[in-house]
Amino acid sequence: MKKIILSTLVLLLIVNFVSAQKQGTIVYEQSINLHKSLSPKQQALKAMIPETTTKKIQFIFNEEKGCLKNLPTDSPKGMVINVGGSDKPTWINFQKEIYRKYIDIDDELYHTENTIDVDDAKPTGNSKKILNFACDEYKSADDSYSFWVSKELPKHLTPMVPLFLDGAILAIENEKISFLAISFSQEIDTRQLIPLESEEITSEQFEDLQEEQLNEMKAMGGKVMKMEN
Repeated sequence: MKKIILSTLVLLLIVNFVSAQKQGTIVYEQSINLHKSLSPKQQALKAMIPETTTKKIQFIFNEEKGCLKNLPTDSPKGMVINVGGSDKPTWINFQKEIYRKYIDIDDELYHTENTIDVDDAKPTGNSKKILNFACDEYKSADDSYSFWVSKELPKHLTPMVPLFLDGAILAIENEKISFLAISFSQEIDTRQLIPLESEEITSEQFEDLQEEQLNEMKAMGGKVMKMEN
């Protein structure tokens, strides 16, 4: 009888753990090698910027929605490192397979919606565990990126939108930029999964606003660096 009870408890724990993976909060650490990201015209900036910079990114998700956002960080005064996009969160609807990016211009919030497209990546046969999740390694078509993907979490979890794979990306390795999942919690703040109120615009309009925002940063006297791919 004791063995039956113990087996039942173990089974319940396993079922609860598996079902809990349908929601959670992942924190990634992003690292950018600024010197390697400089274009030939930007080489003079090497003496003015650190070689690398890091920040933390949070991905909250449940079965229906996800939210990717930067966590607060300290940055050097007078310098803005721009790698494209916005400091606003990225909202994802897993059921409709769309994602929404935001940009704030003159206190007006805009967004553009795009379809989730799964990237082509080839398996290498290598595997390892990240945060106790089994991961398989995949390579980009040009072999410049390694992706560590887990099937033990929902697909389309990613620290770098619009990069999506058929699984949860827990690490990205590249000579210029890398991401690593450093913590996982089953707890979520559902309020962050609610999309922000904003006006929808086209992708072309979004890009124009990004360029406008970049020019405004330069006009304010900050050192703005746009990362080269």
